[in-house]
Amino acid sequence: MSILAPPISDDPHSVTETPRPDRSIGAVWRRIVAFAIDGIILFFVGTVVALPFFETFSRVGSWGPLVGFCLALPYFAILDSGIGNGQTLGKRLMHIQVIDQNGSTISFWRSLARYAVFATPYFLNETLLPVTRTPRAVSIIVSVIVLGVGGATLYLMVFNRHTRQAIHDLAAESYVADSDRPGAPKIAPIWGVHWAILSSLLIALFLGTGVLGDKLAGWGPFPQLLEDCRLVEGMEGVQAARVQDSNTSRSGSGEKKKVLVISVYWTGKSPKVLASDDHLKGRFAEQWAEKQGFADQVAKLIIGRDPTVKEHDSLKVVVIRGYNLGIAHAQVSYFYEHTPAEWNTRLFGASPVAEAPLSKS
Repeated sequence: MSILAPPISDDPHSVTETPRPDRSIGAVWRRIVAFAIDGIILFFVGTVVALPFFETFSRVGSWGPLVGFCLALPYFAILDSGIGNGQTLGKRLMHIQVIDQNGSTISFWRSLARYAVFATPYFLNETLLPVTRTPRAVSIIVSVIVLGVGGATLYLMVFNRHTRQAIHDLAAESYVADSDRPGAPKIAPIWGVHWAILSSLLIALFLGTGVLGDKLAGWGPFPQLLEDCRLVEGMEGVQAARVQDSNTSRSGSGEKKKVLVISVYWTGKSPKVLASDDHLKGRFAEQWAEKQGFADQVAKLIIGRDPTVKEHDSLKVVVIRGYNLGIAHAQVSYFYEHTPAEWNTRLFGASPVAEAPLSKS
């Protein structure tokens, strides 16, 4: 009995090799779900870090998103690089991976650059800047980064079907591909029309914003609302303020009620209470009274400087205390609303301006 070996051919073309399959680019829905999962993970991280120190973080103000940027940096920069096999926990669950054109994971420094380009527009958009204290040049730069880089990133990820490369992927020369198959990703040139569309959209957006700003500058109550905002944002401990002239319906009757709403994001120390509130008891009473003292200061400033207050049925001051890290946020709002006459009696003991009749419109 003998064992016969198969014949060996001298023709190299007779041996057939199975090629490694090209990797498909990761579907956009997988990237969105992966990012949502990563966001939930980072939300818990940010909450664990900040919530026990709520009072401390509530004084961070506009620097909060920078804290969040730094907290999220190691998560994305490390895990999206070769150190983490190009996969955050979200990407791992969605079976996608960050790779280069050869199918290999990218270096830490390229992953860091990729994260910075992606995260900067997001965290800048989460930054609450004072309307009247922010230099115009800074506002323009922030708008360009948020709308230009952030908007282009979103557009390319959704409509660039050939590679799904967004701005941060292009900056790092990376791709997000399926992780279940080895090899280089299928690459096709980005359709040139995308850049023309993006340029047109961004130009139209910035021109439209400029025209709208000019229109608002001369629109009805806007100049006075902007002046009120400037006054409040000039107060010590105010991160930012928003002023709104609103019309609401009275509960039950449906009658219109004209309200001037001053929302104040407050990071300062608690001032002394200008008026006593003996009916309030306990720890909540102390916190409420502290914020009432600050609300009194805001109302006193506005009533003394805004002649249109008397045309409103009420003045509402909303004192907002909290933090926003971009990856996690928490805030507590305190509402104080009185008629102009009630505010005057509370603050001055008299009425320096006549109370307007109830609006019938």
